[in-house]
Amino acid sequence: MIEEFPNQPRLARRSGMAGRLVVMAGAFALGAAAMGGVAWQNGWRPSFVHTTPSSAPTPSPQALATTESQLTARLTALDQKLAQTEARAAAAAGNAGRAEALLIAMATRRAIDRGSPLGYLETPLRARFGDALPHVVTTVIAFARAPITQDRLVAQLDVLSPQLVGPDEQTTWSKVRHDLSGLFVLHSDSAPAAPSPKLRLDHARLCLREGKIEDAIADVRLLPGASLATQWLADAQRYAEAMHALDAIDTAALFEPKLLKDGAGKPIEQASPLAAPAQ
Repeated sequence: MIEEFPNQPRLARRSGMAGRLVVMAGAFALGAAAMGGVAWQNGWRPSFVHTTPSSAPTPSPQALATTESQLTARLTALDQKLAQTEARAAAAAGNAGRAEALLIAMATRRAIDRGSPLGYLETPLRARFGDALPHVVTTVIAFARAPITQDRLVAQLDVLSPQLVGPDEQTTWSKVRHDLSGLFVLHSDSAPAAPSPKLRLDHARLCLREGKIEDAIADVRLLPGASLATQWLADAQRYAEAMHALDAIDTAALFEPKLLKDGAGKPIEQASPLAAPAQ
């Protein structure tokens, strides 16, 4: 019988091993349960266990009022800083616009002094000063299209001088009498004699070189041959008007409070830093 069932001892050994595994598993389960109980007592909860959160403490009315006042103070400070920043930006933009307008005015004056046409300067000149000084801008542009320089006026006056003074008709005896009369000077209450045409012409030249165009024009009009200087007088008058127009443009670039424009065509509202403060 033993020889017919050779595997029976092996089955007995396997059943004994299974029993030991059951015992070991039971011991492991008991240990895990004991560890879980200790952890539960110490406050540990698994993630799937829902716990009621503790309610936050309600702030008191005094704390809320303090917080609100602090926030209000911060907002006020931010508003003040923002207003200061905007004011500084506006001042910088206004000063930049005035500086650009002054550069255009200087470039225009330089072109007029050289007797050159304005060219590309006509457009920015109209854009920046057209609303503030329309007649002045028109005068400058018209003069630049038919320019005349100060040196040219001086040269033309020198050419006309013999005709303006008139012929020298003094005889020898009249010259002697003039020289003798200079030896004795009689003072009277009457008005002094008018200067000679030569002295008046010299004074006109001096005024012309110093830029006193109106004084030079007045002297030339009183010369004996003034009727021969009609064209010169017209050119000198145009030159004087152009100089006054350029002065007005310079003044507007520095002090115009409302109608001066920037490069984008917007009014420059920032007051000039050179303007006197309002009383």
